[in-house]
Amino acid sequence: MTAAERPPATTRAQRLIVALILFASCAALLLTAPTDGDFWWQDAPRHALNGAFVKDLLAAHPFHDPVGWAVDYYVKYPALTVMFYPPLFYFAEAAVYAVLGVSHFAAQFTVTAFYLLLAISSYRLARYFLPRWSALGVALLLIGAPELAFWGRQVMLDVPGYSLIVSSVLCLVAYLTKGRPRSIYLAAALLTAAIYTKYNTGFIAPAMLLAFFMARGRAALRDRHALIAASITAIALIPAAVLFLKFGSVNAESLSGRPGDLSRSSLGAWLYYASLIPRQLGFATAALAAVGVVLIAARRLALGPAWMLALLTAWFAVGYVFFSSISVREPRHDLMVLFPLVLVAGLAAHRLLGSGRLAQAGLTGLGLATLAYSLFFYPPMTVEGYRTIAAYVAEYAPKDGVVVYSGYRDGNFVFDMREHEERRDLTIVRADKLFLRIAVERLRGVGQTGYTQEQIADILRRHGVGMVVAQVGFWDDLQQMALFNQVLKTPDFKSVAAFQLTRDLSTNDGKGTPGHGLVEILVPTYPVERTDNGLAIDMPFIKDRFQGHIH
Repeated sequence: MTAAERPPATTRAQRLIVALILFASCAALLLTAPTDGDFWWQDAPRHALNGAFVKDLLAAHPFHDPVGWAVDYYVKYPALTVMFYPPLFYFAEAAVYAVLGVSHFAAQFTVTAFYLLLAISSYRLARYFLPRWSALGVALLLIGAPELAFWGRQVMLDVPGYSLIVSSVLCLVAYLTKGRPRSIYLAAALLTAAIYTKYNTGFIAPAMLLAFFMARGRAALRDRHALIAASITAIALIPAAVLFLKFGSVNAESLSGRPGDLSRSSLGAWLYYASLIPRQLGFATAALAAVGVVLIAARRLALGPAWMLALLTAWFAVGYVFFSSISVREPRHDLMVLFPLVLVAGLAAHRLLGSGRLAQAGLTGLGLATLAYSLFFYPPMTVEGYRTIAAYVAEYAPKDGVVVYSGYRDGNFVFDMREHEERRDLTIVRADKLFLRIAVERLRGVGQTGYTQEQIADILRRHGVGMVVAQVGFWDDLQQMALFNQVLKTPDFKSVAAFQLTRDLSTNDGKGTPGHGLVEILVPTYPVERTDNGLAIDMPFIKDRFQGHIH
């Protein structure tokens, strides 16, 4: 860059201030996130564990038998879901783990790195429409949106996927406005990365294609760089398609829904996400977005060329229809479609306040206020106690021992045990995997093995179980689990410790029942001797069965 091309000192200083504000905002989100093994959402510790699996896989490089190695890893840490989600985020986690070690903090730090990418890319995209401080306000309104800040402070894939699609759209807009070939290749690469982070981010592709063809017209099919980028993307996504098809039964069930889900033919199903927007974005942002939509419809608010309006409209509309069509609906699922509304809210505020310094200061102030509200009044939920339980097990479990876990939050316990590098000798066996046939979650159906109480006791003896971690009353209504709990009450076992789970417990944690939230540690009273190292693992969601080994 020549001296003539270098921006003025004032501009450089303003850019630095923007960068510092966005960095500080993401740091605040990290500092107010749970990082003590106190995961609340069931998937979060599994996403954290999947990164540890990738790290350990790369370190072991078991080229001689990668499938056998993976099965044995699952036997030791039975909370993996690594094949049911695309792997990019887990490789990012593995890189962070290699530096910081395997921990809840390191997993959340990885999410926060993507959060920063989301903040920067949304700011830069908003700069195509707004002056600097107003664009900063839009970025703060997005990253500080209550629902996004709630889920972004947990180890989930929503923010990483979101950050990559906003970055991809940013690069597409840069290509269509400036014509630099590298931008279209970056757009394609980032879209590919988004899909390899979370499959449903692919909903953005139709909106991007629409904008491209509207901007280029007849010349679109003669754009050599775009055709090359599209071809590379198609080839790069073949493995993702194979993984999706191989493990697609879980995703197909999400489309068809679970008992109690709204029917896709009902009006409530199609209004579900619309009704959540004030809660997701905050009432002020939602109100401004509504005003902005009215102004655009009345042609009193311009978004630039027609293709830009088409891009933003299709981004929201295609995404809304896509997520509404999925019968399993949750407040986090549609967050990735809401950037256009946040941008329109910013444009409306800018129009209402006069487009000058007052508008810029007001929008930045609203962004900071929204972020502050989410930090202090919309905290993520937590369940505390499992890190303490894991510390006890790590200290007292016998060397090379087998620990049976019986409880709802197996992900919490397994990941918190994986944090203990000094106890990699332990194998954790889930009681529900021993005595039930369950696909993903109980709502999707449970099969029972039909063992007698004596057979259950014999299985525990043969596998050399040296410690049991049992949530009191867990699934006692199922015969096999009731018999297992009866075995623990015989003279063959004695209780050595008990721990109380606290904070945001659910009925699955035993809330509202006798002994709710209580986790008991038991050890056998007989000499422990393992005579059977084999362990059959049922995977009903992929209609397969693996034979693992306890090492």
